[in-house]
Formats: sequence, C-alpha cells, structure tokens
Amino acid sequence: MQQSDSNSVAPAGAAETSPLMIGIIAISLPVSLLALAAGGGSVVVLVLAVLAMVVVGGCTLAFVLRLASDDGTQVE
Repeated sequence: MQQSDSNSVAPAGAAETSPLMIGIIAISLPVSLLALAAGGGSVVVLVLAVLAMVVVGGCTLAFVLRLASDDGTQVE
C-alpha cells in the first residue's frame, strides 16, 4: 500500500503559474529600486537597479532558452 503525504502535492495550476509569479517578483525588484533612486536621488541605488535589471534579464533569457531547447524528451 502506497502512502502519500498530502502536504507534498502542489495545488492545481501551480506548475503553470509559478513562473509567472516568480517573473512578477523579479521584475518588481529593479522597478522598486528605480523608484527609490528617483525619489532619493542616490547614485548607488541607481547602479543597483541597473545591475538588478541585467540579472533579471539574464535569468529570463536563460529560462526562455531552457523552455525553447529541444532536449529530446518529447513523447511522440
């Protein structure tokens, strides 16, 4: 008899919505840093915002390339 832990099962639709939620949070970080730099006029925060944008862009590109790659695991 196989026992399953009910806490280990993700809710329905979590696999589809988790990349979207992660993307929204990742994009909001540089935007909030830009707003903070614009309000306070700090160059250090502006540099951090630009670096955060580059990191988020790189992660997004890596994620899209991984989705688009053909690794041969398709079922025919």
